[in-house]
Amino acid sequence: MIEVGFILLGLVGLLWGSDYSVNAAREIARKLRISELVVGLTIVSIGTSVPEIATNVLAGYSTLSGVDASGIAVGSIIGSELAQITLMLGLVGFMATLHIPRRSLVRDGFMLFMAAILMYLTAVDGFVSRSEGVLLVLTYIIYLTYLVTQERAKVRRVPEEARDYDISADALKTMIGITIIVFGAHLVVKYGVVMALRYEISASVIGLFVGLGTSLPELTVSLRAIQKSAGSLSLGNLIGSNITDPLLSFGLGASIAGVTVEHIILKFDFVYWITATAIALLLLYNHMNINRKESSILIILYGLFLYMRLTFF
Repeated sequence: MIEVGFILLGLVGLLWGSDYSVNAAREIARKLRISELVVGLTIVSIGTSVPEIATNVLAGYSTLSGVDASGIAVGSIIGSELAQITLMLGLVGFMATLHIPRRSLVRDGFMLFMAAILMYLTAVDGFVSRSEGVLLVLTYIIYLTYLVTQERAKVRRVPEEARDYDISADALKTMIGITIIVFGAHLVVKYGVVMALRYEISASVIGLFVGLGTSLPELTVSLRAIQKSAGSLSLGNLIGSNITDPLLSFGLGASIAGVTVEHIILKFDFVYWITATAIALLLLYNHMNINRKESSILIILYGLFLYMRLTFF
């Protein structure tokens, strides 16, 4: 129960810290009038992915010090991404119909699918090397550069009143949130590995539930965006996070110490995740939105995954 308590405390730190830092980052974006699409795909998605980034980086250092945390690293990414593209997207779709421009779906939807494929290709031999981790990070940087270049013309001019905006307070809040997140990730990785070793529970299974917990910031931000009639920000956040985590979060962790991938993850988890991603994109492409009927399909997909994973694998 001590380990469970520390894991729960770590998750609270991840959730509260990410929410705190993202709110501050969104305030910076609002004051400087950065476009909503760029905010969703970059600032917000990177901010809500900080728990996954911190978890994977600390898992990498844990492995480097001799305590293999590969299962936590891989499981947290797949668990988080699968929850976001099915359960989280479905829940948000129940709140309001989510629309997406065709241009964005073609560009960012394609990158979302390719991010999952690239992570799988680096892991297909059962081990993701440091150089492969660096390759994933570089791929993300190239995509981000391309995105910002494409959207630069759409960024609104900074108004006169924003020129006197003091960014230091919100920047400090962002750093405080990130510090809390790093501490929370440390607790999750450390005691997650202890539980896996003590009770002979697969670290990848613990990682799946850690991934579900660390994806709650995306859900919180997306629901809040829906409440503020910012559906494109909500959808951009979920799509952006599903690009950021497999490439940047996982890539950073793998570049530190390399990651060992269990056979069952390659055989089932990856295949289900990629299939669910393809289904979600097809539902979006059907008529450029997600409604309640399609949202229910996504939620059922997540429930089916948990049932099959815990029952048969």
